[in-house]
Amino acid sequence: MGVHTKIHLLPADETYSRRYWAVAVRAALASAATRRSTIPVKIPEKFEAFRQMVLDPANEALFVSYLKEYSAGGRYTGAYFDELTTRTGSDPNRVDIADLMSLSLLQVRLNLDAIEYFLNDSTLDELEKHLSAETDRDLADLTADEAVELERGRLNDAWKLIRKAKRVGRTRTAKLLARKRPRLIPIWDRVVKDVLGLRSTKGYWKIFHAALTADECSLDKRLGELATAADVAERYSRLRVLDILAWMHGK
Repeated sequence: MGVHTKIHLLPADETYSRRYWAVAVRAALASAATRRSTIPVKIPEKFEAFRQMVLDPANEALFVSYLKEYSAGGRYTGAYFDELTTRTGSDPNRVDIADLMSLSLLQVRLNLDAIEYFLNDSTLDELEKHLSAETDRDLADLTADEAVELERGRLNDAWKLIRKAKRVGRTRTAKLLARKRPRLIPIWDRVVKDVLGLRSTKGYWKIFHAALTADECSLDKRLGELATAADVAERYSRLRVLDILAWMHGK
């Protein structure tokens, strides 16, 4: 027995027709967003392999040595990336000159045009508005749906605003955002990308979240243990510890 579907013709009234389609489009977009949020995030093979390496107790001495060597400073100027500040301290929601200069500690610099752009009151105010909407918290503490929303939310707006600066690409953007949200936003650079098998920055916050929270947050917990063993738990977030381990392993 066949299935019969009634087809309703749209009313001739043009205003009603536009409203009908606007509602239908919004409903379709909402449905698609819901489906996307329920799709499991795939961890790249190289990221999963590195995750297993960090979890393996046999590698503890190696990774603790990475953290101790890096945090000692010397030629690793990035050890002080999170700590460089002005006398008055740094507002977590306001980009200042210390934030901009800290990028040089991670081997990237801003040109004069970009510095002027970031210190413009209009840019500062808009960035502050976006940053204020997302407080810093551990990425692993977010639910999967919250990680999806993070990619669509105000920090994504901040990312786009930062990218408008002259010759500021995804590496500088990621590092500046990580400076303001060290527990929430992962650093991106060529070495980390290669070690973890990341193709692009699209969706990479969700990938880090998936890796940290897999198997009841085993990686996030392990990073905390390694940081404690290396006596850097008070200096670096667990997300920053992951960045340091990947960078030291791949450099």
